[in-house]
Amino acid sequence: MGLDIEAVAFDIDGTLYPEWEFYILVFPFVLTHFSLMNAFRKVRSDIREYQVQHPDEKQEDFFEFQAKLLSLRLRKDKDTLKQELKFSIYDGWKSLFSKIKPHKYALEVVKKLKERNFKIALLSDFLTEQKGDVWGILPYCDIAISSENVGALKPSRFPFMALSEELNIPCEKILYVGNNIKYDAKGAKSVDMKTALIRSRWLLKPKSDDVDIFFSDYRQLLEALL
Repeated sequence: MGLDIEAVAFDIDGTLYPEWEFYILVFPFVLTHFSLMNAFRKVRSDIREYQVQHPDEKQEDFFEFQAKLLSLRLRKDKDTLKQELKFSIYDGWKSLFSKIKPHKYALEVVKKLKERNFKIALLSDFLTEQKGDVWGILPYCDIAISSENVGALKPSRFPFMALSEELNIPCEKILYVGNNIKYDAKGAKSVDMKTALIRSRWLLKPKSDDVDIFFSDYRQLLEALL
């Protein structure tokens, strides 16, 4: 396709592994922590809406801000909820991710891109360390960023700008690989990155000017880049 890029950055959840695998594993947790999970889902939506209303603002302490909003929804102590999120979700889900298998050929493609002197990065809305060595991919990465540590969730431009700054590569020279048009593709395009979107071969390819490459097999992504 002739994309002029120097780095390839990957989202993690739903991009490097099939989302359905995680949904199956996390289902018992959701049932036993329904109130927490329902409120957490709504708070993440609230945060994204807040970001739309305040596009030039990021949080100095994202986890404090998130816990404050969760406290308002659940009418519980903020600090207690902050610790509960850390214990139950951020740390508690680590064992779930250790049971997940990544997409076929994902690791091999990362290795080949690295061999071709592309810089490799991770940018996820959840803490990257939650996934250990990210199924063998992390050792090949030049940087790994959590948007929560940046202070804003995707599709805010701040995580993508941080990615560019940490890589020391202009945004237009970076390809961002994700699985969600609204959060991944639109967020990356807002700072002029190139974009690739993984889609199941069984789903119709959506029409979107925000996506440069659609693929259902990681070998297709490699073919499009080399």
